[in-house]
Amino acid sequence: MVRAALSALVLCAAVPAIMPAMAAPGGTMQTIAQGRWTCELPGDATTPPTPRPENNFSIVPDSSYLANGVRGTYLLLGKRFTMTSGPFAGRRFDKVGLSLIKLDAEGKREVLRCVRAGAVRDDYSADDTAPGD
Repeated sequence: MVRAALSALVLCAAVPAIMPAMAAPGGTMQTIAQGRWTCELPGDATTPPTPRPENNFSIVPDSSYLANGVRGTYLLLGKRFTMTSGPFAGRRFDKVGLSLIKLDAEGKREVLRCVRAGAVRDDYSADDTAPGD
């Protein structure tokens, strides 16, 4: 009897360690690839994408991002990416493959997309005009 109870207790303690964290109701809590993210309006077969640098940001450690040198935090639940604090607080995106597609206030997809453009530099800057480049 004691052996069975001890086995059940060990099993209950081990299950959370191997299961991903779940946050209700959004899905699995995750992080997104660190690096510089550039945002653009998509082009078509005859025109290239239109950059929107005012929307660029860098993903840095601790579920954080930098935009224009100001730090904020984000939350990725399932495929929903939300900037929860900082200069872009309240912005929401759908994670589609390796891209983020901006959502409007009603949760419908907008045209703006953001894609990872490269690794974060040592200063965690997303500013391509920083001295020393």
